[in-house]
Parts: sequence; C-alpha cells; structure tokens
Amino acid sequence: MATGEPAMVQGAATAPTGPAVSSGAWWALAVLTAVSFFNYMDRMVLAVLLEPIKAELGLSDSQLGLLSGLAFAAFYATLGIPLARLADRTSRVRLLAVCVATWSLMTAATGLARSFGGLFLARVGVGVGEAGCVPAAHSLIGDYMPGPRRALGISVFQAGGLAGLSGGLILTGLLADQLGWRAALFAVGLAGVPLALIIALTLREPARQGHDAPASTEPAGAALRALLGRPALRHLVLALSVGAFATYGLTQWIPAFFIRVHGLSLTQIGLWSGTASGVGGILGVMLGGWLATRLIPRDPRWELWLPAIAYGGSAPLYAAVFLAPSPFLAIGIKLAATFLAASGGGVALSAIQSFAEPHRRATAVSLTLFLSSLLGLGLGPWLVGVASDALAPALGRESLRYALLISTAALLWAGLHFLLSARRALRDRLP
Repeated sequence: MATGEPAMVQGAATAPTGPAVSSGAWWALAVLTAVSFFNYMDRMVLAVLLEPIKAELGLSDSQLGLLSGLAFAAFYATLGIPLARLADRTSRVRLLAVCVATWSLMTAATGLARSFGGLFLARVGVGVGEAGCVPAAHSLIGDYMPGPRRALGISVFQAGGLAGLSGGLILTGLLADQLGWRAALFAVGLAGVPLALIIALTLREPARQGHDAPASTEPAGAALRALLGRPALRHLVLALSVGAFATYGLTQWIPAFFIRVHGLSLTQIGLWSGTASGVGGILGVMLGGWLATRLIPRDPRWELWLPAIAYGGSAPLYAAVFLAPSPFLAIGIKLAATFLAASGGGVALSAIQSFAEPHRRATAVSLTLFLSSLLGLGLGPWLVGVASDALAPALGRESLRYALLISTAALLWAGLHFLLSARRALRDRLP
C-alpha cells in the first residue's frame, strides 16, 4: 500500500453523503426499479418452464441449457456495447422505452414457438431487447443519485430485479399449471408493454453529472482501452463475470432440480423457490446497499470487500442446497444463500462506476455485461446441462444435483477476483 493511502481512507470517513435526492429522482428510481422487475422476470421466465417444454418438444438438457442461456446471451452480449455507446451519446430514456417494449413482445412471442429453432429465435429477440436496459438504467441512476447514494440506488434497482425473479417464478408456475406454459409466456410478456409507455411519458433525461468530455468525440475502442487499463476494473469485471457463470447456471436449473429430485409441482416450485429467491434476494441486496452507504465513506475498498465476502460465503450454502435430504430444508438454505449472495450484487455493480468517467459509465457497465453474459448467461446454464447429460448414464435423475454442486466452486473464484480488485482500488479509483 502506498504511504499516502491511509490518510486518504481516513479522510474519506468524514465525506459528506451528497445532496438531497429530489422527488423526481425518487420517481425515476421507482420506474427504473419496475424496469428491473420486468427485465429479470422475462429473462428468467423459462427457468420454471424447462420441464414442461422438455416434455412437449422432446428436448435434451443440453438444448434446454442453450435456450435458457446462449440463445439469450449471444445477442444480449453482442449488442450490449453498441447500445451502451448509444446511451452515452443520446437519450437514455428513449432507448430504455424501446428496449422494454421489444423484450416484452418477444417474451410473448416465445409462447408461439413449435420447435427448438422457434424457441431459440424468440429468446434471441428477448436478448436483443434487454441488451440496452442495464447500461442505460445504471447510467441514469448515476446521475439521479450521485455520490455515496449511488450504491443505494443501484441496490434498489437490483432489488427490483430480484422481486421480478421471485414474482416471475410464482406467477409463471401458477399460470403454467392452470393454463399451460404457452399462456404463461403470453401473460408475462405482454404485462411489460405498458411500462414502456410510462418510461417515455414520465421520465426526463437528467444532466450527466461531471460530464467532463463528450462521449460522441471518443471512439469506442479508445474508451475500452482506457477502462481496461485499470487493473482494479479488470479484476472487478472478471469477478462479476465468473460470479454470473455460477449464479445464472444455478438460477436457471434450480426449479428443474426441485421438480426432478424432490418431486415438487410447478406451482410448488414457483411458490416456494420464488419466495425464497424474493425474500432472501431483496433483503440481501437492501442490506448490502445500506452497509455500502455506511462503510464506503470510511474506506472505499468496502465496495469490493463486501462482494468478496458475499460471493465467497454463499458457495458452501449453495452446495448445501443440493445435498439437503428434504426439499423444505433445501429451500430454507437457498433463502440464506440467496440473501448472502445478493448482499454483494448491487454493491459490486455500483463499484464499476467508481473506475469509469461519467461519459464512459454505460460503456463500462456494458463491458461487464458482455463478459458476464457470455460466461454467465451463455455458458452457465448450458454447461450445467452438458454436465447433467454427461453424468446421467451413471447417476440417472441425480445427475442434475451433482452438475449444480460442481458449479458452486465458481463463487469462490469470483470472491478471489474481488479481493484482487480491492488491492488496486485506491490507486485506480476516480475522484
């Protein structure tokens, strides 16, 4: 550690919490949190539907992994950086409204598919729509709620996503049991269309705080080189990407695990697993945001230490989920694992902006999403499916249990990169 660093940390302990947040900013955060709700609900809706889709269309676990992962992630990752550059140059509000409408309609269209190819193309469409959501939303939150309150704002945004994941599992399970998986996709998809109108009609485009250089004059390559030249950001991006590999693989396959191994119905898994995800996730991410507002002013490295503790500590808990002898014990442990992992998620995403200038924020977020989408959304569910198919001849229905158990090791790997990022944080962090 450099000799001047302790003084910097000590002085940060008395840093102001920033200006008061206006009522308009709180409304914008509420709308953006609703965007996050539908973003995660539509992204993860297939998780509870994998078993009925497999039964009707005769698909393998590897194909299901491709549908829930790579079909979505390929275009989500590919278009993320171009759409983020668009968000850095033009109206983020208009871009967000178009993205919400696109992914909502494509989620509904998934219910029309009659083959693996049709499902694959519909999921590609969902990925195209969602590619512009998070970078634009994070950039807006950074301007609506600057300074130490940014971590709280992004944690609230993440809580909306966890509520969407939970609500989506519950709603989709109920609808699929009563009306079938196709009707469930129609209902969930079309429910998001009115939100696009609310965004376009009620949100204003805020001034970009501290906008020290126009993004329109900087090539994307130059922005990426500047961002990747900071080791703390490189390790942070790797940590989030490896963590996403584990969490997306787990989230997409846990409902199928409870159905196959513990014999729960769609309604039961939607209700119990969805509630565990929602309660644990929302409480965890809000606790993380609350801790961040108090600990980061004392030492900015807490925005990396908190995720390191959360991701690394959740690994043995998730492993225990797959070894528990009863479904209700497993769901109880899942709640605790989700709580701990989520407590670091919003803080880690907020930390990205600490290493990016205001006119590069959306680009920095999209860079993270690009890698985390390829590793997490793309490879995570697919490799779990491949491992399950490979283990099936020896383990039968138990193969999914052990495929998921192996994947929890990636959470420890992610925790290591958060710690490596913290080692360079004070040197690379922007004022």
